[in-house]
Amino acid sequence: MKKFIFLGFVLLLGALIVGGCGNLGKNADKENTEEALVIPERDKVGGSIETGDGYGFNKFDLDIEIDGKDAIDAEYDVSKSKIEAEFENKLENVKLKDEEAFNELNKLFVDIFITKDTSKQDVIDKILEYYGIDMYSKFDLEIDFDDGTKLDIEEEQ
Repeated sequence: MKKFIFLGFVLLLGALIVGGCGNLGKNADKENTEEALVIPERDKVGGSIETGDGYGFNKFDLDIEIDGKDAIDAEYDVSKSKIEAEFENKLENVKLKDEEAFNELNKLFVDIFITKDTSKQDVIDKILEYYGIDMYSKFDLEIDFDDGTKLDIEEEQ
């Protein structure tokens, strides 16, 4: 009698192991694992261009002069609790502040897509092309990226 109980126990244990670990059913040929999605904490909080929640930088200050006179002034600054934006295009007589300026700068940021690895000359070329400027007398740009790196361009012609 002990043999039958032992044999029954072994069979029951074997069935549980095979049933619990097996991959039987209509999706038996598919993998049973999924890749984990890991998002760095700084991307959750402030965002980055890779996640679509931000631009990859928290400060953007652009000044372009043509023939020694201001042509483009753009400022974008993100502090812990608010976004400040100002935009002035004297070539087209446009002066914007706050949300209107942010919306205008958003078009620029999405179109030119600057990262910390973009070369200085590419940054200059992209911005000048965006605004349709061929020649300038002064180009001054400061960008503070989310990871702490900075881009500072000062060119005079």
